[in-house]
Amino acid sequence: MSETKQKKRRGRTGRSIRKWIKRLILLAILLAAGLFGLKAYIRNQAESAGTEESYSQTQVLRGAMEETVYGTGTTSARNQPNVLAEADGTLTDLRVSIGDEVKEGDILAVLTNDEIDDTITDLEFALWDLDAQITDTKSGNKVSTIEAPVAGRVVAIYAKAGDDALAVFRREGALAIISTDERMKVELTGEEGALGLTLDEKVTVVGDHIYAEGTVVELTRQGTQASITVMEDNLPMNKDYDGDGKADMVMGTIVEVRNADGVTIGTGELVPNKPMAVSAFGGTITYVDAILGEKVGRTERMFRLTDSPLTLTIEELRLQREASAKELEEAKEQRENLIIVAPCDGTIATLDVEEGDEITGGTLIGSILQGEDMNLTIAVDELDVVQVEIGQPVTITIDALSSLELDGEVYKIAPVGNNSGGVTTYDVELTFDAAGTGVRSGMNATGEIQVAAADDVLYVPVEALMTIKNKTYVMVADGGTTVLADAAQSASSGSQRGSRGQNMPGSMPSGRQAPQMGDMPDVGSMPEGMPQGGEPAQAEEDAGIVARVKRMASGVVGKVRAWLYEGVDTTTAQTITGSLVQVEIGMQNDDYAEITSGLSEGDAVLYTASDDDSSSSMFGMMGGMSGMGNMGGGAPGGGMGGGMR
Repeated sequence: MSETKQKKRRGRTGRSIRKWIKRLILLAILLAAGLFGLKAYIRNQAESAGTEESYSQTQVLRGAMEETVYGTGTTSARNQPNVLAEADGTLTDLRVSIGDEVKEGDILAVLTNDEIDDTITDLEFALWDLDAQITDTKSGNKVSTIEAPVAGRVVAIYAKAGDDALAVFRREGALAIISTDERMKVELTGEEGALGLTLDEKVTVVGDHIYAEGTVVELTRQGTQASITVMEDNLPMNKDYDGDGKADMVMGTIVEVRNADGVTIGTGELVPNKPMAVSAFGGTITYVDAILGEKVGRTERMFRLTDSPLTLTIEELRLQREASAKELEEAKEQRENLIIVAPCDGTIATLDVEEGDEITGGTLIGSILQGEDMNLTIAVDELDVVQVEIGQPVTITIDALSSLELDGEVYKIAPVGNNSGGVTTYDVELTFDAAGTGVRSGMNATGEIQVAAADDVLYVPVEALMTIKNKTYVMVADGGTTVLADAAQSASSGSQRGSRGQNMPGSMPSGRQAPQMGDMPDVGSMPEGMPQGGEPAQAEEDAGIVARVKRMASGVVGKVRAWLYEGVDTTTAQTITGSLVQVEIGMQNDDYAEITSGLSEGDAVLYTASDDDSSSSMFGMMGGMSGMGNMGGGAPGGGMGGGMR
C-alpha cells in the first residue's frame, strides 16, 4: 500500500473518531441534563412516599362494637309554651324581661280596654232593670185550663200534676196526643228487596197485649216500603200491664206484621194514623182531666193550670235576664283576660311585644322555657333512616362544650323526607336532659344514634375492606411477615405491584416508578459503525481508546448512582406479601367493620393508612383489573399471584 493511501486512510479514521467524540460529548450533555432532572424526581418521590404512604398490619380483633347514624343541628327547648293574648287591648304594663324567672300565675303584662268596661257597666244596669220588672210583676193564683183542640181518642199523656207545662212541651213536643180518626198505623221497610205485599192485602198486627187486623193501604219504592192501617184505636192501653202504677200507652209499641199464612213480614212502631198534639206555653199543671184511651170532645177540658199568664211573663223576663247575665259573665272574663299571667314555672325565653302595642286576641306575647329538657333535630339520609327507631339511645355532643357528652333517645321520626339536589333526608328529633350542663337553646350540636350493637364480634378497620365485582375482600398477610428492601430494587419491581390507585402494599404511588440505573445504556457496547482499525497497529490503538472509554464510563456510572440517591433513605421501602380473602360483613361504623365470615380472630390483615385513601378500601381500583373474577381459579382467599407484593 502506498504512503498516499495510508495517509488518506488515517485522515478518514481521524475524522470518524472526531465525529464520534462530538456525538459522545452531545450525548453526555443530554445525559447530564436528564440526570439532574432524575435526581430531583427521585428526591421528590422519596419525600412524597415518606409523607403520604403508610402501610399497616393489624389483627382481626374480637370485642364489643356498635353501628351509629349521626347528624348535626341546633338545640331547642323540649317544653317552651307560648303565651298568647286572650283579649283585645293596649299593652300598658309589661312586667318581665327576657331571662326573668317566673312562677305559674305571675302577672306578665296588663292590657287596658275601655270598651269592655263600658259593656260591663251597661249589662249590669240591664240586669238591675230586669230584676225590677220581675219584682213588679204581680203574682196571683188564677186558674186556667187546657182544652182539647179536636175530638178524638187520647192515645198518649205526657204531663202530670205538678209539672211545668212549658217544660213538658219543650221535652216531649206535647202535653198529650189525640187520635183524630180512630185508626192506628204501622210503617214497614224491607231490608232486602220487596216485602211481598199487595195493596188492600189483609195482615195481622201482633204485640204485647195487642192483636188486631190491618190493611195494606200504601206501597212505595217498588214494594220495599208499606203502610198498614189498623181500623181501630181503642186497643187496650189504659191498663197498668207492667205494674209501674201508670196506665200503659199503646202508641209507640213495637209490633209484628204477619201475612195470611202467619209469616212475619216485618216489625214496626204502632202510632196514631192522624195524631194531634195538645200544647201549652206556661203554667203549672194542678190536675189532669184527660184519661188515656178515652174519647174527648172538641174544647173538652184536659188539664188545669195555675198562674198561666203570670208564668209566661216571668218566663220571658227570666230568659232575658239569663241572656244578659251570660253576656255580663263573658265581658267580665274578657276583662280578666286583660291581665296576662304565666301558664307555668320557668324562664322568660322570648318577648314579642312592647309597651304601647295594640294587641288582639291570639297575639303572641312571648314564650317561657319550662325545665331543661332539650330537643335536637338532625337530618338523616334515606339510606340510614331505615335503621332508626323511636327510643334508640343517642349520644349528644355540643360544639360550644367540647368535653360534654349527653345521653338521649330518638323521640320522633318525620314521615316525609326533604329532597335537595337529588338527596333525600328525614328529620329525626332527639330528646335529652340538659339540667345543670350549661346547654342552651340554639347551640350547635351533633347527635349520634346507636342503631345496632353487639358485645362479641370480629372486626377489622374499614380501610382494610375492598370491593371487587360486588364482593368484599381483605388482604391477609402471608405468614404475617414484612420484608424491607432496597429502595431502588423496590422501585424496580413497582411496575408489577400496581398503581397507587390500586393501593397495593409496597408499591410506589401512581406515576412514581423510579428509573432503573441498571437499565441505563451500556456505554461499553459501542454503536455499530464505530471505527475498528483495519491494521493491527490501528486496531490496537482503537481498542485502547475503547477500553479507556469503558473504564471511564464504569466509574461514571457508579458515581452517578451514588449522586442520584444522595440523601435518599433507601432502607424504608416495604415489600409485603399477602392473599385476598373474601369476607361477609355485618354492622359498620366510621372506624371498623364487623366480619361475620371469612376470617378468624388473630388473622393478620394488611391495609394502607394513606390520607387520601377512600373508605372503599385498599384495593378500590382492583375491580377493573382483568382476570380477577376467579382469583386464579381457586376459592376466594387464594393468592393473587407472585407479582403481588
